[in-house]
Amino acid sequence: MVAMERLDSDGVRELSQRTDKLGVLSVSLNADPSGDPNLQAANIDLKNRFRELQRRIAAETDDSGETGAALERIWPRVAELADPAAAGRSRILFAGLEGDWVLRLQSALPVASRVVLDDRPFIHPLLEVIDEGRPAGVVLVSAEEARLLEWRVGSLQPLSRIEQQYIQAAHERAGHLGGGPQGQFNTPMREQRQSREQDRAHRFLDQVTTVAAGLAAERGWERILVSGGDRWSEPTVAKFPQALRDRIFVDSRVLGGLDDAALQAAVTDWAHEQHAERERQLLDSVGEGAGAGHAVALGLSEVAAALNAGRVAHLIYDPDVRYTGMVGANGSLYGGEEVGPDGRPGEPEPRLTERLVERALQTGARISPIEGAADGRLRDAAGIAALLRW
Repeated sequence: MVAMERLDSDGVRELSQRTDKLGVLSVSLNADPSGDPNLQAANIDLKNRFRELQRRIAAETDDSGETGAALERIWPRVAELADPAAAGRSRILFAGLEGDWVLRLQSALPVASRVVLDDRPFIHPLLEVIDEGRPAGVVLVSAEEARLLEWRVGSLQPLSRIEQQYIQAAHERAGHLGGGPQGQFNTPMREQRQSREQDRAHRFLDQVTTVAAGLAAERGWERILVSGGDRWSEPTVAKFPQALRDRIFVDSRVLGGLDDAALQAAVTDWAHEQHAERERQLLDSVGEGAGAGHAVALGLSEVAAALNAGRVAHLIYDPDVRYTGMVGANGSLYGGEEVGPDGRPGEPEPRLTERLVERALQTGARISPIEGAADGRLRDAAGIAALLRW
């Protein structure tokens, strides 16, 4: 089983374009062991969904014998997803029924359980996990050291450790008492020691933030969590390049004192909260942009037209809404029963959402599935909108 953090945007794009004569089976399973360590409920749910798919295929398709036999062959691989000894809270499988290829992915984030057979992979559960699991840097600072880690799709990985060196002076100049505030007396020796400690701390934080900034650029960190308690958090943030300041979030707790499991849980909770806030800001951007006349597409018709023209920079849609439409002879997408400029109707596409996402991937657009968008800020747009390049 492949860790989901290894799948980049090119891998998702390549996966979305795979096809199979008999169809591609897509299975996602929420294998949360809390309250059900043996995953009995998940196993039953998976089996029920799979058997329902088999019944539907037998009732609806002409080649159900060949497809049904292929599904029966692949079932043992699907059943392995509910193995309590396997890793990952979310487990996703894609399999070509005729091509006999299988890709299994796992991550520590939850996923909605689904079983889908289509001519291409049903990648929406994967997109939801990837969007919420966007990479984040974690910088833990203390008087002794700094640890730099990366959180991605629910997993926390250590990347670098920087010790703060203590340098004993060769000699310290003796002198008269004085120089301190009223009621406090500092010797020149103490002043020299404090000066050295301040210089050492500045150099240490310069080193830490330089390494962190390099990792942010190299690994695509979109957010950085800094934790160093009251003493180290703000001074660390102040050392980051100005261009990164809007990506930095401070946790005033001393997270560096937690064990590995507690630290991962704390960072994951923060990532969930930050993701929810990002979704709210994204919906605000759509609303504010539309109100100010900026480049925004609202509703299925406008979004499909913008995708056809390659204008979409960021696609936003509600994964609980099933969008339908047409695909023209030239591959253009149309919402509902719209037709192309030639007036000819295209082929009906009951899974237009998949085609919209594929087009967004092909044109390098970002994708954010936002649950509940159709019931909230995007109610009048049926839960779908886009920020445009122009």
